[in-house]
Amino acid sequence: MSLDIKLLRQMLSLAKHRNFARAAESLHISQPALSRSISNLEETLGVQLFDRTSGGVEPTAYGRLILERGREIVAKENELQREIRLMQGIEIGELAIGAGPFPFEISVGPAVSRLIAAYPKLQIRVETASPLAIVNRILGGSFDLGVADIREWHDEQRLTLEALPVHAGFFCCRPQHPLAGRRGLTLEEILAYPLVGTVFPPALAGILAQGQAGGRIDQDTGHFLPAVTIDSMSLARRITMGCDAILLMTIGAIERELLAGDLVILDCHLPWMHTNYGFISKRDRSLSAAAREFMARLREVEAETVERENALLATHLGSKANPQNPAAPETKTKS
Repeated sequence: MSLDIKLLRQMLSLAKHRNFARAAESLHISQPALSRSISNLEETLGVQLFDRTSGGVEPTAYGRLILERGREIVAKENELQREIRLMQGIEIGELAIGAGPFPFEISVGPAVSRLIAAYPKLQIRVETASPLAIVNRILGGSFDLGVADIREWHDEQRLTLEALPVHAGFFCCRPQHPLAGRRGLTLEEILAYPLVGTVFPPALAGILAQGQAGGRIDQDTGHFLPAVTIDSMSLARRITMGCDAILLMTIGAIERELLAGDLVILDCHLPWMHTNYGFISKRDRSLSAAAREFMARLREVEAETVERENALLATHLGSKANPQNPAAPETKTKS
């Protein structure tokens, strides 16, 4: 029988906090996941490791034995990891990241926060840019890593791509909008109003250009330019709350505005309304330790964000939400 270091860390956190919720929060996992881990470990060992009481949890004699040895093991493992990181330069290294507007809004910021919390001496530069600009700077060497829309780059042999979770997009507007509250809206009705948002890829240009006021196609690049083209999602939300423009956004990114009643979701969802971003790196350039650590943190944030979005979908869309596939809520709308 062998004990996973991760399980030892979970035991130590639970022994420290004496509470499953607080321990789970410190570990950045859900409370049910921590409870399952401890229960599975107890079942594997055939002994009870913690007594559950109304006042919290307390380690049993078996638990105290494992915790005593576990602290030594984790301390040695931490020291080994630190020596390796020092050799790789992660604690004093630099990292340049290019991010598209959606991942910048959804997960890049929290991932950077977690990385800096772990490695405060690390120097990080994050810039928002279009996928094309990010790819050019990755190939040119000024970005170590990109997090942007990858749908146009699958045939580029000089790049390595890794898709990240899909996030459903929704048309939203201010509550006073003429379309607010109407059922079964069509895309034509949506595009009769100005769109606010970032540049859309050529794959969607033909769809979005059908409207009278939504925006236009850039004849040089084939991209669709919304009537109000902007890279700042926070500014896009503010603009949408002040006029009859319409914003296409993920539900997690407008959570605050939904709860405050400043924005509402329109009843129109189509299959193409979801994100398609992922990691982008140069194929023949090894990723630094800092880049790999950032990617690990961002994957964590993405997984947590999907869970949160599913909960929001259930709250705001009720039976029309499909928590198994957030990119395809079961809304019955016209195309």
